[in-house]
Amino acid sequence: MNQERGVILISTFIVMATLTAIAASFLAMQSVQMKSAGSDVVSHQALWLAEAGMQKAIWNLKTPTGSGGQGENWTTTGTTENLGAGSYTMVLTRYDFALNTNGGTASASSQSAQGQRASKAIDGDDESRWQSANVPSSTSPEEIIVSFPYPLTLNKVRFLAHTSNQRPVDYTWEISTDGSTYTVAVSVTGNADIDRTDAFSAQSNVNHLKLKVTAIGGGNKGVAISILEAIGSKITSTGTVALLNRKIEQTVAADDGSPQNQVAYNETDWNEIVPA
Repeated sequence: MNQERGVILISTFIVMATLTAIAASFLAMQSVQMKSAGSDVVSHQALWLAEAGMQKAIWNLKTPTGSGGQGENWTTTGTTENLGAGSYTMVLTRYDFALNTNGGTASASSQSAQGQRASKAIDGDDESRWQSANVPSSTSPEEIIVSFPYPLTLNKVRFLAHTSNQRPVDYTWEISTDGSTYTVAVSVTGNADIDRTDAFSAQSNVNHLKLKVTAIGGGNKGVAISILEAIGSKITSTGTVALLNRKIEQTVAADDGSPQNQVAYNETDWNEIVPA
């Protein structure tokens, strides 16, 4: 009889211990799931803040300083704004859509040597250059064309000439969607600058950008361009909640003129940087 009671007690103890272990495991799993769910919520909140920072940065670029924004030339190494229980930090740097490492390609009407081909104007090296084979004229212009990997909105361009004599004096910046039909965005005569930036009303759906030169500073050498730049901005926005970060990035070309709604992106949406 005592043996039977002992067996029953042992069996009962084993069952209770098993149930206790199962319950403990269940509670532990629930705790992990709750923590995971909480972490997911915080992660989503950080992403929402990063998106808010992106939109605020774009608004600042499109809005002139007189209207409360920062204007299209705004750059910052880090501007933080608090929102609720978290914050976002905006970093803005200048971005060159024409640069070969950003997907730009170049062609030209002529080149004086293999080492002075069109691609040298978009390699980011101001010691190299594209140089035409001939001196341009109104009847025989020289031109360089940059093609982009996606349609852009552009409103600002720049060139750096190799020498004063080889600088464009009379020239046009022209834009095209199909690479066949070009529209003049800005026309310049009498330029005296080696390093020149030209701004114009924002032009959308730009796949090709042409610099067409009809006169240079002087001498018997062709036009020579060390840097050709299509100017934009790169935005990095980091959302932070409870020490958790989400970081997103986007490139834009913003116009703070009127209408204040012309912004182009290099993607249909931002890209996330992982890890943040």
